[in-house]
Amino acid sequence: MYQQLRQDLLARIRRGEFTAGDLLPSENRLCERYEVSVTTARRALLELVKEGIVYRKAGVGTMVASRVRQVRLAFLSIDYRGDAWRRTPSAMGEIVAGLGAACWQRAAAFSMQGVEREAAVTHLRGLVEERSADGVLLRTADDIDEELLEVLETGGMPYATIKRHVPGRRMNCVVSDDVSGARMATDHLLDLGHRQIGFVCAKPRITFARERLAGYRAALAERNVEPEGDLIRQRPYFTTEEGYRATRELLELPSPPTAVFVASDTMALGAYRAIGDMGLRIPGDVSLVGYDDISPSAVLQPPLTTVRTSYYDFGRLAADLLLDIVEGRETAPRQRIIEPALVVRDSTRENGGTVVAPRRGKKAPAATEPPGWRGRLSGRDVAIIGSDAGMVAGIRRACEAEGALVVDDGGRAAILFYCFRAGPDLGSALDQAAKDVEAVLRELPSGIESAVYIVRADGPADALEFVALRAGLGHVVQKISKVGTGAPRVNAVMLACDGPQAAAGPAMFMALEVTVKGEVLVLGKDAGVPART
Repeated sequence: MYQQLRQDLLARIRRGEFTAGDLLPSENRLCERYEVSVTTARRALLELVKEGIVYRKAGVGTMVASRVRQVRLAFLSIDYRGDAWRRTPSAMGEIVAGLGAACWQRAAAFSMQGVEREAAVTHLRGLVEERSADGVLLRTADDIDEELLEVLETGGMPYATIKRHVPGRRMNCVVSDDVSGARMATDHLLDLGHRQIGFVCAKPRITFARERLAGYRAALAERNVEPEGDLIRQRPYFTTEEGYRATRELLELPSPPTAVFVASDTMALGAYRAIGDMGLRIPGDVSLVGYDDISPSAVLQPPLTTVRTSYYDFGRLAADLLLDIVEGRETAPRQRIIEPALVVRDSTRENGGTVVAPRRGKKAPAATEPPGWRGRLSGRDVAIIGSDAGMVAGIRRACEAEGALVVDDGGRAAILFYCFRAGPDLGSALDQAAKDVEAVLRELPSGIESAVYIVRADGPADALEFVALRAGLGHVVQKISKVGTGAPRVNAVMLACDGPQAAAGPAMFMALEVTVKGEVLVLGKDAGVPART
């Protein structure tokens, strides 16, 4: 509490509410306004005295110093082990340039340090205790660890993360809409007539990598394009070398792609070399689209068509956001969005085959929230099991289009979908459905957050049997809600007609936190069949 009070008083001083020589409110007044104890108010003022922000004059009170020191930000790059910084020098350089420009314009200073993940919590606790910085900028090699955020939030230390967010968590971050950006890149290649479009990315478990893959898949699905073979290559690192290997693997396939979306410009540099080493030409033999628009992209031969998100803007906007929070101009938590834009250069051209008709309709609205909140299942591990293979495949496509990572091991999943047909023997089908999901839940050490049954009710011969199935399914849902660790949210979708497309949206909705567990949603058009819960 005393650190939060100290931070608010410092922000008011920096905004000019209190200027040099002004008296700050007394300890008693601070207690009344902020509803804190005298000890908390006194400690907050002593912290400001120690930093030279204010001074105490006997018989008068606490006064603002004649010169308040400039804001100091700490930029921490976490877990970029060994020479990892050197693997992406352009990206790091542009982030630092943007950060430096924002700090220079606002008369702030910043320090920069690389920290290993194992030492990050201890390092941040030291910053919080010593107040050697007024705010912290975080860039992590992998997804941000919530423990780091909790150290900063508990200690009242302002922060902002760069290119990283935790899906579903409100936090200070600067992110880009990577689902939309990946769709732009893939749509561009589809508009040029390409059907065999490869995808190259890295670190498949990172949230933004999942979102780029989701955008690629969604664009293909919207045009009903199903490429032949495995055209997706995910590598361990976003490096030129990994881009080379992945692109070469794609082009050595029996049915190679005519275009490749490389979801990282750094990896695209390696793709250029791989294509050249194989005696192929860009774009004559292979069209190429990158992502990020780093500086070298424009000077490649031919210049690279890419999706611009600008590392420079990431650094600049993150510093601006953090300075606004430090100075009290913004109230945390806040997110700022970088809208991607397709930059068409000379690395793409029309394919020799039939051109796929461009998408029609209105342009998608601009993002107002981080992409982790836009994709309904973005960044979530999902398992899909059951005896209805067609429904399993349909739900899988829908989940991937919404940013989910579909896993084969149910023990790793946050959400479980179980698909089955009722068939003529309703009792046996429901009993098996209960046993299968119960077995998965009991094996988990931490429990699945949400499980959704999806049943095709094409077995019942009349309305009475249909009602019996509805009642039996409700009983199964209530029973499974009590199984396993953490009391999972269990719901069901009962489909009286149509196929996977009709069930996909309702099934995903029933998996989300906004629903109450124990619900059975019935979809149907036939007379006498209820069309509501």
